[in-house]
Amino acid sequence: MSGKHRTKSRSNLVIGSIAASVGASSVLAAAIVELAAPQEPSHSAVQPQQPVTQQGRLIAVTADSLTAQSADGAIQTYSITPNTTAITDRGGSASPATSFTVDDEVTVVGTRQGGMVVATAVADQSAVGGQGRPMDYGV
Repeated sequence: MSGKHRTKSRSNLVIGSIAASVGASSVLAAAIVELAAPQEPSHSAVQPQQPVTQQGRLIAVTADSLTAQSADGAIQTYSITPNTTAITDRGGSASPATSFTVDDEVTVVGTRQGGMVVATAVADQSAVGGQGRPMDYGV
């Protein structure tokens, strides 16, 4: 047979196709690995509780919160929990929500936990005036 009539080998075509497929697969795999790589875990440190104290007048009282306003105009809302102690001239009470009303003069001690402030003790000023128990009494 002469050169014109010789059948061309298909092996070059098959090898070229395989090489192209392997190359494309490698690029695609690298892209997937890059995009799917896990992010660095964020280590948000637990912030310590910060103590908060306020003397003032209650401007709102609900079953689960108290809002007090200081003489300087500062307003703070405190969450009430089952662990919140109410100190009145009659002694401790079950809940500050039932012990206090709007316009009562109080001292509130609490902790800032994340974005909210939780009351640990609420005391009637007449109960803790100059001769009253310290606010950490029984806490």
